[in-house]
Amino acid sequence: MNRRTLLGVGGWLAAAVLTTLGATWAVSLIGTDITGQAVRSMTLEEVERSLATASAVPTVAPPARSGPYGETGNFSYAAGSVTAACDTGRALLLSWTPAPGYGVDEVERGPAPTASVVFESDDRKTTIKLTCPSGAPVATVRSVAEHDDD
Repeated sequence: MNRRTLLGVGGWLAAAVLTTLGATWAVSLIGTDITGQAVRSMTLEEVERSLATASAVPTVAPPARSGPYGETGNFSYAAGSVTAACDTGRALLLSWTPAPGYGVDEVERGPAPTASVVFESDDRKTTIKLTCPSGAPVATVRSVAEHDDD
């Protein structure tokens, strides 16, 4: 082999080693968030304990005017959260997000006198109905346990 071939092979090997080291370093950063703390998944017991202590009482943000609609409201429950608005006295669902372990079963987005969303888990069905009796969204919630008939 001549000197030119050896330099080419050596350069290629050096580039391959540097690329591998750089990629390994980049992948090691994935497990760390911006603050430098490692991200850890919750155990099943931690998830169950968190869900068991979750309150069924809604957290309601104050109404705010935004976009082309009148009053808007954010409602959060153990089964999920919704954002609704009133449009000339009719309710309109702007967004809905099921909580972990829940899915969306039915949605009546509106605008209509009543808009609704149903969140469903393996053992619970929660219906959130929204109306606009005085120009601001009002939510009513009905949650029932479901039992298999097997």
